[in-house]
Amino acid sequence: MAFKRFITSGVLGSIFLYCWPINSCLAGISVEYASPMGDENWRMSGNRLRCGLSLTVPNYGIAYFEQYAAKPSHFILSKWQQVERRLPAVVFAAPPVWKPGGNSYLIAKTSVNPGEYGLYLPRDPAMKLLTYLAQGYQTRFQYQSEQGFAVTVSLSPANFQKVYAKYQRCLGNLLPFDYASVRESILLFNTDSDELSDAAKQQLKKVAEYCRADPMVKRVKVAGYTDDTGRKSYNNAVSEGRAKSVANYLLSLGVQQSRLSVTWYGVQNPVAPNDTEEGKAANRRVVIKLYK
Repeated sequence: MAFKRFITSGVLGSIFLYCWPINSCLAGISVEYASPMGDENWRMSGNRLRCGLSLTVPNYGIAYFEQYAAKPSHFILSKWQQVERRLPAVVFAAPPVWKPGGNSYLIAKTSVNPGEYGLYLPRDPAMKLLTYLAQGYQTRFQYQSEQGFAVTVSLSPANFQKVYAKYQRCLGNLLPFDYASVRESILLFNTDSDELSDAAKQQLKKVAEYCRADPMVKRVKVAGYTDDTGRKSYNNAVSEGRAKSVANYLLSLGVQQSRLSVTWYGVQNPVAPNDTEEGKAANRRVVIKLYK
């Protein structure tokens, strides 16, 4: 058997995994979890912040591929009844039951772990797993349960292609940046100016794009500041102009008025001493903060 030769040629780090079938190492029965043939219900969910592709495995849990904006993809096989200790596992791709006789391929050596995530695969093995499913392979996860049974969890490629295509389109529409890159933005200004630089406009476009994508953002606070050049009343007016310039630009980009909170502080709260040009430049700023 091709898979037996493949398994025995590698070092898999757990004695029971050398055996094929897996239950030849164990006394007692083997247990397999899989969707009934024809009932495989792959589901895609997503927006510009997250894409997910999942399959519920009856009596076991949920298998899902997932990727967040500006983050690498991963795969999780969650188990409803969580294990209490780490269990070594192997993941491989095998021909589907309706195409017997082909080779099987090792995808990863991993483990089933305590906690809600169970079995976790980072980007590279997750991408291999996804590719094998897309090519029509059945993917299997094998480990020895805490009770000594040989456990196999199977994911079928049946009904996968259409949902996979939707998932790929979702991935292509993810934001190229995440919340951390827009949570707080600092825009700098020239002396006596409230004109937005090209770099400031680019950052504000990212802020607005994120606000449109994430309904959890409840408030966008805009605060204007100046250096200590000029009188207090003049500096207050300059900081007000800067804050309103930023707010108006965000409004023009589609950020709702109800989300915006605009204030200005003049020379208060400097981030650097005003006794150098560098310090003054750092203090001529508007700070934009997003709150969820």
